[in-house]
Amino acid sequence: MDKNIEKFYLDWEESEEQGMSLTDKVKAYLDEYGTYEREKLVIGMWESAYDNTPDKLVKYLTENKDKFPNLKELYFGDISWEECEVSWIQNTDLAPLVNSFDLETLTVKGGCGLRFKDMKSSSLKKLEIISGGTGKSVLNDIVSAELPLLEHLEIYMGVDNYGFDGSIQDIIPFTKKENFPNLKYLGLKNSDIEDEICEAVLAGDILPQLEILDLSYGTLGNKGVNMLLANIDKISHLKELNIHYNYAAEDILKQLQGELEKAGVKSYCDQGEADLDEDDDYRYPYITE
Repeated sequence: MDKNIEKFYLDWEESEEQGMSLTDKVKAYLDEYGTYEREKLVIGMWESAYDNTPDKLVKYLTENKDKFPNLKELYFGDISWEECEVSWIQNTDLAPLVNSFDLETLTVKGGCGLRFKDMKSSSLKKLEIISGGTGKSVLNDIVSAELPLLEHLEIYMGVDNYGFDGSIQDIIPFTKKENFPNLKYLGLKNSDIEDEICEAVLAGDILPQLEILDLSYGTLGNKGVNMLLANIDKISHLKELNIHYNYAAEDILKQLQGELEKAGVKSYCDQGEADLDEDDDYRYPYITE
């Protein structure tokens, strides 16, 4: 095994034919080299991730945290759709990883079974959750977590068919500065209630402290873009506004882009790959299944 390996994962043969677990693979590395010295660790496909949670792997990593002396960045669940659809990934409570390591960045893919119970970190600055459906229990975990240095928060909300079981009421706490006093990047994205999210952010008191607002990959439509235009004074301080992949009309998108350009705000207002169907019932976020 290469000492400079950054990503640990199982291919089909290792998992299905050899019966290997990803815990076995990480353990083999540490048995050979003693410690993992890199600052970044990527966890990919574990054994039948569509059926099995990574509980044993999380337990092993936390029990051996001293063997990862320099770890600052963790990507947990870097699994391609060919290996496992994002909505099929069986996840688990990952708070023990945050609580045990001095992580500065955590990216997680897969919302099924995901939790962050009693999460605490005095070092975490960036948290990103990529999911076809992020449950309200996860949202509540994040709001109640102790993350005083968090500057970058990015959540792919998803849809109810694939795990999002909340409402705008579960998202409103993310628009309050008392919950995230040092936040500079807020990404409440990939939602089928993106217009409601846009309205909540504009009404919240976190907006003035933000540098980047990311409402991309959702079903933002004319209603949301018109709200942004009507409140251009509230967003003119931003360094960047991202509404890439949206369902708004081109004329009002151009109008918004023009207003933002006047204010010196970098913007991403293109419709992207959104399927512009006239029927609102057939509008979907970018990532679902």
